[in-house]
Amino acid sequence: MTALALALTSCSSSDDGDSKAAKDATEQALTKQFTQGEITQAIPEGREAPAGYELGNLDKGLPGTADDCTHTEGEKPPGWTRGGDTSYDYQGSTRSRMMDLNICQFDTAAHAKSAYSGWTHRDGLTEHELKAKVGDETAFLLNKESGAAYAYARSGTVNVEVKVEDAGGDVTDAHDMLSATLTRLQQVQSGKRPTATAADEATKAEQQ
Repeated sequence: MTALALALTSCSSSDDGDSKAAKDATEQALTKQFTQGEITQAIPEGREAPAGYELGNLDKGLPGTADDCTHTEGEKPPGWTRGGDTSYDYQGSTRSRMMDLNICQFDTAAHAKSAYSGWTHRDGLTEHELKAKVGDETAFLLNKESGAAYAYARSGTVNVEVKVEDAGGDVTDAHDMLSATLTRLQQVQSGKRPTATAADEATKAEQQ
């Protein structure tokens, strides 16, 4: 009986350790140079986005461009290597509350940090209260004239931006999509299938 108890205790401890290691792996900063396919894989499908959103044109395989990562047309930020972008329509509308997602990969964390700063320090946008930190750096910004909401995060060498049109000052959908995308990239980096959804991240945010 004692031997059996020890065996069960040992097995339980091992399982807990494996679970903790898996959890820690998805919380690490993004340092992997992702392939284009891995970035595409990490982009949430419609059913993985916030409720009411579907992929625009049912396509998530669009490679990002360098100027997506600067908001300056034709400009390539130092160290940019690749990216991914897509859009989501809200309840069938291609205009109201449309959501855009940009993922930008850089060769070093320093280059990612520099580009991130340029993204988040722009005229016409005001800071919004931080709902929950995502990655190494996080910012939520509002365009009070248009009502658009922006959510930004940097994790290691990767920057992520989510923009929601006509958000009316509500950054909730932008936050949940930002967090889900970053978590999915972390899952890919750790060799796992990306399974995180915006609904999962909304639940986590409510528990914090």
